[in-house]
Amino acid sequence: MTRVENVLGAFSLAVSDRQAAATEGAAGASASAPAALSTLLTYGGRDISIDRLRTIIGLSHSATVRLVDRLSGVGLVERRRGADGRELSLRLTSRGRGVARRVHRERAELLSSLLSPLDARQRRELEALLAPLVAKLVAGRREARNICRLCNHGACERASGCPVDSAATALGE
Repeated sequence: MTRVENVLGAFSLAVSDRQAAATEGAAGASASAPAALSTLLTYGGRDISIDRLRTIIGLSHSATVRLVDRLSGVGLVERRRGADGRELSLRLTSRGRGVARRVHRERAELLSSLLSPLDARQRRELEALLAPLVAKLVAGRREARNICRLCNHGACERASGCPVDSAATALGE
């Protein structure tokens, strides 16, 4: 192992731990709740099925149902009859949208603070280095959605696009 590999591993683990703490604190719930809220916010006013949510956040069907039960129990998510009448669909409540926005805000503040030692040029260089690394992680569209489950998708849309989405598209998905 080289030093750069070791430093990357330590940094990514520390970022992951801090990101989990920040988003879980913002959501007022642990584990996959921040990812579920973020995903539902990303889909905006469109309803999303439990199965689709499950694939994005990487949980089993039963674990996703339990998570949705908890989130609906505290008034963040509502269940609706799906378009086909057989499947339930999910949507954030007004309160849920506020909590999901707080998750995004806390994540953004954390990541911005972690980048604070870098000037604008160094941030551009880091972005250029990270884009192909994160793109290399993508094996398909499902994995791309999972990788970006906490992302503020507008940030990439306002810039030069999402390297994760571009990698999935390049794979034909």
